[in-house]
Amino acid sequence: MKRMTWIKIHLYLSGISLIFMTLMAFSGSLHLFVGNEKESVKVVREVSIKKDVDKQELEKILKKELESIDSDYSFDYLKGSANSMYTRPTTRDYYSIKVDSDKAVVEKHSPSLIKSFMELHKGHGPRSSRRILGVLGALVIGAVISGLWLGLSSKAFRKVTTLTILSGGVLFFGLFLL
Repeated sequence: MKRMTWIKIHLYLSGISLIFMTLMAFSGSLHLFVGNEKESVKVVREVSIKKDVDKQELEKILKKELESIDSDYSFDYLKGSANSMYTRPTTRDYYSIKVDSDKAVVEKHSPSLIKSFMELHKGHGPRSSRRILGVLGALVIGAVISGLWLGLSSKAFRKVTTLTILSGGVLFFGLFLL
């Protein structure tokens, strides 16, 4: 392939993935420097249950309670165990149920904007967003690889490209080994 074609590929991939990379860096920075991933939690209902419910029974209880609490509420799937369960996505208002001996407590969670960003960052958004984020991740990898190839194939940029790759690798493995 001609160098100009690689440059165009790199620019297209970089342009498309710029917003994605910025959102990931922004949400990660908010998590590290601000924290404050708060959410308001409100107890909606307490339900009497028999002891030793399994995961499927708890799922049925939560679905039944959600139908009576808010029949318009929709969720992608449930995540949890026999002791606690919550609806996904958690980037918007969601519900949880927790078993406490002979009762189950249903709570409504309303995440803050920072918490919503972080949940999306962790892949806890709508199920459809996972595929989109996967495609965007592949675009980022393509942009990085094409940029790497462009840097290494140019005599003027080969040295600086090699130094930045090595310093990035040392930094990554140094942080990994901490």
